[in-house]
Amino acid sequence: MKQRIRVTAIIKNDDGAVLLLQRASGRQEDKNEFELPTGKIDLGEQPEEALSRMVHDFIGARIKHLHILDVVTFSNLRDSSEISNLYIIYSVTSESYKISINRDRHESYRWATMSDIHTLNIDGASCTILEIINNKETEDGIVKTVVTAEGNADASVYTDGGSRGNPGLSAIGYYILNPEGSVLARGGEFIGITSSRQAEYIALKTGIEKALSLGLKSVKFYLDNLMIVNQMNNVYQVKNRDLWPLYDEVKKLLKGFDHYSFTHIKRDRNFEADSEVNHALDQHIAGSDIF
Repeated sequence: MKQRIRVTAIIKNDDGAVLLLQRASGRQEDKNEFELPTGKIDLGEQPEEALSRMVHDFIGARIKHLHILDVVTFSNLRDSSEISNLYIIYSVTSESYKISINRDRHESYRWATMSDIHTLNIDGASCTILEIINNKETEDGIVKTVVTAEGNADASVYTDGGSRGNPGLSAIGYYILNPEGSVLARGGEFIGITSSRQAEYIALKTGIEKALSLGLKSVKFYLDNLMIVNQMNNVYQVKNRDLWPLYDEVKKLLKGFDHYSFTHIKRDRNFEADSEVNHALDQHIAGSDIF
């Protein structure tokens, strides 16, 4: 598996618009797409050093202030190969908004609002990063426009699993939105006695199966369990024997998509799937003689 590690700069002007660079027509990969200022970390460099070098090389600017916003990991399929991506994202204030494009790499630039972004031809990784940053700044926590590492997605899938006892009574929930924010499917079910981690994987498996049954081919998955997100992005290995069969099943099911990616979100941003879990557990307990 290939792995890419990059630094990315979020540079905003006084109106809050984000700087995007249009790739030079001479570049062979993804010609003419817009992208966030993003570059590699050279051997021996610290991420902040790589970011400063990149900003100066790309737009002729020097950094005044910077702070880290997030570290994002996701995987995607491209040309039948799975790629693991790690992006270190910084908020950057430059000494001047004067832009001097490096024509060997980019042919133009523009300041884009979030509404502009969904009408532009933007590379998939930049779409993913912009969505994550925008999602963090959105009060209601529901993504209204969905993208993946390969561009616009068919849907956004939220899954969650819970266990009261760990191991104990367990249930799963899923919540699927189309790009316009309409609900394509949602549901939850009691799954018996499992651990919380098993419940999380069964929830993901169920969400994948439902997405495939809807004919979706490009999907972005959101989970509030960082361990599982990192396992799906091949950052962590699956060391628990009880999870191996579920992990293998999930990986096989993912082959049914053309493109997919996994993103970690905070628990309060996964409340719809979580509510399905609790509803299924409450319904089972209410209808049983256990208590």
